Amino acid sequence: MNPLRIVIVAAGAALTGGLLVAGPAEAAPVAPVDVRPERTITGTKAGAKPPWDVHLSTSRRTYAADFHRDRVAVYGAKARGKARPLYTLRGKRTGLFEPRGIARDSRGRLYVANGNKRVLVFGKNARGNVRPIRVLRAGMPVGSVSMTPDNRLMVAGSTAIKIYRRSASGNATPVRQIGGDNAQLNGAYDAKMNVDGRVWVAFGEAELISVFAPGANGNVAPERTITADWAGPGLWEPELLSFDRAGRGYVGLHSGHVYVLGSTATGDATPQLVLSNRRHGHVDGLSVSRTGKVAVTGGNKITLYPRVRALTAPWAVRAVSVSGSPAAKNRVVRWAKPLADGGSAITRYRMAVKQGTTTVKVVRLKASRRSFTLKRSSLPAGTSTVVVQAKNRKGYGPAASVPITVVK
Repeated sequence: MNPLRIVIVAAGAALTGGLLVAGPAEAAPVAPVDVRPERTITGTKAGAKPPWDVHLSTSRRTYAADFHRDRVAVYGAKARGKARPLYTLRGKRTGLFEPRGIARDSRGRLYVANGNKRVLVFGKNARGNVRPIRVLRAGMPVGSVSMTPDNRLMVAGSTAIKIYRRSASGNATPVRQIGGDNAQLNGAYDAKMNVDGRVWVAFGEAELISVFAPGANGNVAPERTITADWAGPGLWEPELLSFDRAGRGYVGLHSGHVYVLGSTATGDATPQLVLSNRRHGHVDGLSVSRTGKVAVTGGNKITLYPRVRALTAPWAVRAVSVSGSPAAKNRVVRWAKPLADGGSAITRYRMAVKQGTTTVKVVRLKASRRSFTLKRSSLPAGTSTVVVQAKNRKGYGPAASVPITVVK
């Protein structure tokens, strides 16, 4: 971690020869795993020297915050070696000054944590010396920016973690913020929100990660901490955070290793994998794409790894409910999609009605569906259970259920 950034920011499988192979879900590594990168962007022509932060898009483009040259460099999907950027954002009109954090929203807009307490927002097609489409004044030194699962802007700074509407500009008031004595954010390096809405905060020198509950607001204490001490490199100065679509946390350490932790990790949690620093050295920036690929910046290079953890089945569907009275002719079952899809898109839902050990009805529905109407005539009298599951290409996730009572 660059010393300037430290001052400013209050911010089941294994790999063999670079190929993903299955392993027991409960097995823990005893040493860092050396993973062969897919490609490395390096050398003076690569632009960012060294890049401080990185964003790896689904299309495999790499966005790098070039702190020392006051610019953002964007590399193509096949860039490697001494590659030139596809294009850069640079010049007086951009307002870029010591950019240290970078993120993109679902519409391709680029958010840059600037060195003057501001977040600059650029349009999807911004190139060269162009003005940002808007500027957010955070009112504090900004260390990192990221998009939340519900596509809001999260800004981690020296005194607070602020969450804004995506369209926020000027001196906008955050939707909510975490800060104060109970939050204990002093010395924080980075903060990111996981798919379940929990905010993880990395504290390098304190050797821990604080996790705040979904919806945390104001002067609140974290719901848990992660220390992850085990017989290995240890969670030594966790500085950077990213998440995959299965909710796993990727933690960049000062040593350069990258820990992969489960979404419910707490206390002295054992990492699922430790990605060795052998190929990339120190970690200045860390990004996990929606396809599960990992980008690490360190020194004067960007190292791009293949997926290092296997896909999983999706999490359980949420908020299953049944409308209508017991005597109603039609009953509507509704649900919300899982918070995490396991790294693979939901392909269908399965809804079953069970009475005791007997399965009364089973329907399989398209991934776009969030409801199904049950007719009283197709249901047995008495109390049954409606069970809903989501499926991706790895299989069905856990079942979520709700009782249904029918009077005939």
